[in-house]
Amino acid sequence: MAYMAPKFSALLSMILILPITVNAGLNDWSKPCFQGECFYDLPASNGQASGSMKIWGSPDAISDITKAAGWTILGCSPDALAQDIRIVCNSDEDGESGCDHLYQSIGPVGKLVRLPENCGKSAFARISRAWIPEDQSIPANVASRLVRRDGSSPQVQALALDTNFGAIDAAATGEVNIAIQGSNVPGAEGDSVIIPARRRRGVVHDKRGLFTFIEEVFKKFNNFDRTVTKSLDPIDVNNDIPFFSQSISCSGFDASVNAGMKTKAHAVVSLGVAAAGTIVPPQLTEFGVFTGLNANFDGTMSLKANAKGKADSGQITLFQTGIPGLDFPGILTVGPTFKIMGQATASMDVNVDMTVDLSYTVTDAKLFFPPGSNQQNGGTFSAGNSPLKLAVSPSVKSNAAVSAHLTPRVELGVNALGGVAAANIFLNLDAAASVTMNLNAAANANVGVESTTGEVTTGASASVDGCVKGAAALKVNAGADGNFFNIFNPSTKAELFSKDFEIFSQCFNAKTRREAVPTLLSPPRSRISRNTSSGRQPQLMYRQLDFLCPANIESANALVAVA
Repeated sequence: MAYMAPKFSALLSMILILPITVNAGLNDWSKPCFQGECFYDLPASNGQASGSMKIWGSPDAISDITKAAGWTILGCSPDALAQDIRIVCNSDEDGESGCDHLYQSIGPVGKLVRLPENCGKSAFARISRAWIPEDQSIPANVASRLVRRDGSSPQVQALALDTNFGAIDAAATGEVNIAIQGSNVPGAEGDSVIIPARRRRGVVHDKRGLFTFIEEVFKKFNNFDRTVTKSLDPIDVNNDIPFFSQSISCSGFDASVNAGMKTKAHAVVSLGVAAAGTIVPPQLTEFGVFTGLNANFDGTMSLKANAKGKADSGQITLFQTGIPGLDFPGILTVGPTFKIMGQATASMDVNVDMTVDLSYTVTDAKLFFPPGSNQQNGGTFSAGNSPLKLAVSPSVKSNAAVSAHLTPRVELGVNALGGVAAANIFLNLDAAASVTMNLNAAANANVGVESTTGEVTTGASASVDGCVKGAAALKVNAGADGNFFNIFNPSTKAELFSKDFEIFSQCFNAKTRREAVPTLLSPPRSRISRNTSSGRQPQLMYRQLDFLCPANIESANALVAVA
């Protein structure tokens, strides 16, 4: 009898009316996937995210080669997405085993099959080819269980498996739907209802916002017990990273510039993901991720310079670590990374010794991405004290400016349906501090260098005339760097918080400081050569590091504390 494709318009109407639940723990290895739906749950393991997946469609499009379906697999790699395997039916007499389901209607080729836990890297695979192999051998321990009443052995079958779901002929099988949800928060990965919204012709994503399934999952993520996150492993950071360091020889002394960042952080990151669409053809129509963050961040940038010029470290990775993610290999992988980025820039024309602190606390930050959900992004972001310690040259006209950035970042690398779509979603928390100096050459510092010994001498009446201002800013935003099934793209943005702070502002009217400080800066010459990165610090690839000897010895060697 000729195969006739089922009427999927009728099936879709049923889906729109009847809720289809995806609950954690619904995968039952004792029951075969013969009714057109199949579940898979990620194996529970310590410190890893858990999740559930469901596929559903025509019973002729989905089958099963697990023990529950009557099959024994004779050798299979647990780590391969594509491989050839041999299988044998436990008993094909009187159709008791259920093995016939694999050959039902269109035959095995082009069907999706559920795989046993230890066979293949993916939960489901496409059958690209089926044949009778020359190797009909059956291990003795298996053969003893498979002997028929007439004493003969069953025939061994061979299948070629892969995750190239796009190669399945949807006209023959009809659409096969898929829904996934998972989280690294215990108990928050399942127990939601899928009620896909009705699609309009030519519209991939409902302009009214996210579909019902994503809303239901987001609602659950937004309301899980906050005490549960205490069981998540925290991320603790204590790093000291140089931004740039260089010196040049000037007349009678070395001019140098050194900047670095000490970073401390304690962070707890919670994650969740939900996706729905079709695996045949491969197309996600709904997708959403949730990121929660509670954290304390502290950074101290130091700058010592007695040279004139400009420096820009570019953005440097101060710290990076992976976070347990969600992985249904070949179908959906979400790989999270936690980073702390830093950057320092300086425009110098004065001797300076400065430290500036960046400190803030993040409480219950929530990101629902892409925007459009009824669940609101937000959280509490509070800046701590940002003390400034600053010493500069007296009697020098200066318009120097220094800025520092400390940017914790959560990145979610998403790969769907065998690479059909991929993107990075990010949550940035950018803390910045800047110091600007407008100093006038109005005071007498009496600074010099002994010609015979090179020793720096300073007078007792050094002073500073002018103004020094410090400012800080905290901006929290999210976005993506790729086009993901037209659900979001690089123009999709979300802003959670933005605020500017004044941390210091003081002017001096030729106020005398009785003790000028002799030079503090004499590091080893050429510790890092210009435009060359250190072997131990490959991240020090300067965007800009261009400086010269100071115009006069006074600006190079005397310091007066002003803050």
